[in-house]
Amino acid sequence: MSEAMITALISAGATLTVTIVTLTVNAYIEMFRSKLEIHQKILQSKRENLNDVYKKLISIINRYPSSSPNDILKYVEYSPNYSMEHYDAVLRSLNYQVEEYKNQLNAENIDYERKSDIEIQISHREYAKNKISENRDEYYIARDKYKLFWEGDKVAFDLYAGQEVRNRLVEFEMVIHNVFISGRNAGEDGDPINNIIHVSRRNLINSMRSDLGI
Repeated sequence: MSEAMITALISAGATLTVTIVTLTVNAYIEMFRSKLEIHQKILQSKRENLNDVYKKLISIINRYPSSSPNDILKYVEYSPNYSMEHYDAVLRSLNYQVEEYKNQLNAENIDYERKSDIEIQISHREYAKNKISENRDEYYIARDKYKLFWEGDKVAFDLYAGQEVRNRLVEFEMVIHNVFISGRNAGEDGDPINNIIHVSRRNLINSMRSDLGI
């Protein structure tokens, strides 16, 4: 076989190899581009379906009060204990205590120090009554809106919500149950680091933002 023929065969083989490699690389690039486009379409569809759902959910969880009635009662001596959504029972007990203290004010020969202490006790209970009434109204509104959310948006949430969002929502529900059903303290309303409702709500919102790629 002549040298020219050998050179031609080597050249043809090299060309064929380059062609095969080029076709293979182009195929991988096209497959990657196709997968990327599909992923982007899925993400866009997810955003379109979840954007309004997440906005609605955030507006609802923000309606929940950030303290429990027991947090409000913490500075009231001999206060009733709240649990199981029994707001009215707590308010009635506070009313009885206020009436009892008012009766003590009418006692004969009451000294100034005792009178001052009674007035402080009454003031604390009146303040607690107002705050607990506000807490009750906020909680009931949020609770009812959350129930309506599940009746109207459950399908979209179940189809598109990411696993982290689902986990964080379960955590938030547990916190709300512990605070407003079991009667545990949530922590100081003005403490975003240690208040368990603030922390759980923030974690849930951040997970929704991450799920939408925001």
